[in-house]
Amino acid sequence: MTNRRIVAVDGLDGSGKSQFAAALAAACAAGGVAATVLHVDDFRREIDFAGLDADAEAALYYERYFDLAALDGKLASFAAGAAGDAALAIVEGVFTLRVPTVAAAAALVALTVSPDEARRRILARDRQKGRTDDDINHRIAHRYFPAQQRYRADCDVLGRAAAVVDNDDWRSPRVVRYTPGQLPAPIERLLEGLPR
Repeated sequence: MTNRRIVAVDGLDGSGKSQFAAALAAACAAGGVAATVLHVDDFRREIDFAGLDADAEAALYYERYFDLAALDGKLASFAAGAAGDAALAIVEGVFTLRVPTVAAAAALVALTVSPDEARRRILARDRQKGRTDDDINHRIAHRYFPAQQRYRADCDVLGRAAAVVDNDDWRSPRVVRYTPGQLPAPIERLLEGLPR
């Protein structure tokens, strides 16, 4: 095992995880720390949700939609020296604490956002994918939000976080809580520069 580090950026769908992870990676690059970014969304499975009631659809989304074992394998390869010169892996997405390597070894940045703002962002994002508002609202009500409720009950995301950031206004994220010494120096500098 090398002395590589892992940082996870977690939060509700629509909380701005991808954008925040990109900002962390840029801060690391500017600080001389090579980082690779892994996206939970790149580990989706093709799942047929047709005909399921709301509870079954939420359970299937939570338990099977993302191939978290494959992501864990990528992180194990990274820790063993894959991914070139990168000293840091930034994992962004939902349910990151369900990935064993993240749960065991990552420093966590948790993003919070109001449900109304998350819904607004999800609608904007998914409309660009050609989805109808009815389809998007169905996904929010039957998958995204119920799965997040289960995840928060299963994993103490906010309690485990080295930093909690209110990202309701993505142009001006606000640090809610931050414990120095748990994150790479360039990320800590970025957090220290954010409003509280």
